[in-house]
Amino acid sequence: MTTVSEKNQEKQLIQHLLQVPLFQKMPGRHLQLLVKLGQSKQVAAADSLWLEGDAPKALYILLKGEVEILFGGELVEHIKSIKALGEVALLGGQPHFEQAICATDCILLEIPAPVFLYVLQRNSEICQRICRNAVGLLSQRLQKSNDEVGVLGESCRAIEEKIVEAERHANDMNMVRQMRGA
Repeated sequence: MTTVSEKNQEKQLIQHLLQVPLFQKMPGRHLQLLVKLGQSKQVAAADSLWLEGDAPKALYILLKGEVEILFGGELVEHIKSIKALGEVALLGGQPHFEQAICATDCILLEIPAPVFLYVLQRNSEICQRICRNAVGLLSQRLQKSNDEVGVLGESCRAIEEKIVEAERHANDMNMVRQMRGA
């Protein structure tokens, strides 16, 4: 039998899921199913959720705390709650290409990978919504990366122009020296 506090906790988790872009526009009954399939997990600061090369074990929803994403040992993203974690590797069926470390004590909703993938196989509505949302999120990330590359390109062009100007100046100075020495 479900108690009142369990029902309240479930409603609270559903409200959190509604804030996660991966679950946007998803019907409440589907969110309720995901909440029931997941389990609350506490992870201490400095513990890892996964390491580079690990197979995806779960979809995580960061409910409380902060997680750092590292690529090649360098910090590339600092994530604060409420956000989905591990969805790219899980949906892509690929190992993680980065490392996820809890920057603070964290509380997560963990949906085991086999369970999540089974739900996607069995429920086309959930699968379509999550895939549509994932494509939207990935396209936003790609656009952001393209914008950043564009800014870097402009910076490189400006630096190259300064180098060309410095080379011209050095050539002029060398010519003056040669003329004085002749």
